[in-house]
Amino acid sequence: MNLALGLLLCAKTKLAKTRLAAYFADGTSRVGDSRTTSLGLGATRKILKIYRALVIGIVREDRVTINQPIGVVRYPGVAKGLYVASPSGKPALSKVEVIERDVDKNCTLVQVEIQSGRPHQIRIHLAFIGHPLLGDPLYAVGGGPQCSDIEYVDDSFAKDGGFLRPAKPVPGDTGYSLHAHQVTLTHPTTNEVIEITAPLPPVLRTRKEAQQISMS
Repeated sequence: MNLALGLLLCAKTKLAKTRLAAYFADGTSRVGDSRTTSLGLGATRKILKIYRALVIGIVREDRVTINQPIGVVRYPGVAKGLYVASPSGKPALSKVEVIERDVDKNCTLVQVEIQSGRPHQIRIHLAFIGHPLLGDPLYAVGGGPQCSDIEYVDDSFAKDGGFLRPAKPVPGDTGYSLHAHQVTLTHPTTNEVIEITAPLPPVLRTRKEAQQISMS
């Protein structure tokens, strides 16, 4: 089951596309700027992305800020390389807030705000702090691939550039519990602040949220 769903932001005009791309790029370039890291649009921040995720293990701290850089390593089956936690990578910042802990199932429901937008950032950052996404077939504790031996591949060629397909997972494999839940942005032409929320799948609801829905 793949839960990497939720909101998808699309532009209807070239102008909107250009400005939205600038919003994302600006947010990524301002990693660590105290004016733009709170939950809400700051004076210079034009877009805010909130995700809901279910991770393995019990996250002890109520709030965690992760500023681990993300870089690329060679990896069979991924022509341009695999994004991983890397001290020599580009800056990335994620703010994690615990919503609910389930000790019996050994998992934690969290909300994640990402200021930067590195590929697979949430998956890598949560794995980096020791709590990979539940069901993630690729990223393990530490923020790298579960397939640590990159020379171990099968005999078939991948379609993406002739690389040998690894016997273990690649980024496109699904199954992890991640949902793009909320986006708040400044409209690219009217400057109106817009907030959009995508309904949560059952597995990413708190007990209280599930109860409220069942009673409605």
